[in-house]
Amino acid sequence: MLFFLAFNSQYFRFSPLLFLSFSLTLFCSSPSLSETKFSSDKALIKPSTLHKTNLNPTLASTPVVRKSTLQLVKQYEGFRSQAYLDTNGLPVVGYGQSKIYGKPVRLGQSISTTQAEAALIKELSRIQLLVQAHVQVPLTPNQLSALTSLVYNTGSRILTRSTLIRKLNAGDYAGAAQEFPRWNKAHLRGQLVPFPGLTKRRLAEQQLFLTP
Repeated sequence: MLFFLAFNSQYFRFSPLLFLSFSLTLFCSSPSLSETKFSSDKALIKPSTLHKTNLNPTLASTPVVRKSTLQLVKQYEGFRSQAYLDTNGLPVVGYGQSKIYGKPVRLGQSISTTQAEAALIKELSRIQLLVQAHVQVPLTPNQLSALTSLVYNTGSRILTRSTLIRKLNAGDYAGAAQEFPRWNKAHLRGQLVPFPGLTKRRLAEQQLFLTP
């Protein structure tokens, strides 16, 4: 307001003395910072209210997707440029991707290998952080890679509802490794049945998990 009056004084025709008096009155009548009603807890997020994740202390907070992880997933997923229905009846494309950058895949959708790989790396990075948030014991890079491939294929429910993660969080690495082959089933005509391709993949993930 002071700037408005200063630059438009020809309309108000205030004398310098009157203008100075008015300004001092306005300034003095304004509430001080300590008197101002301002709820800082509404303007700032308190650290105690933030969601905390158990990021693994032996790994970076945002680990880079390793080439071995990417190659393992690509090898067992295979590539399809045109969207199709997987065994669960879900539209997927590329390297078995049901979503591309968070958007669900639709039948009729197509994708290039470059586009699919870029989206896959983004998704694997997200899964790695998810794995770190649920695993409460230290992981080696190979163990993280194996679990990332497993979660990408089976879904995140394995991180909260599996004997594998329960054993792992108890520090039983060998017991957790023995659980990999159990996740070799997929839906076929409404029933869960073992798939040879999934059995082979679980054994590859298990071997990677056990590799120092």
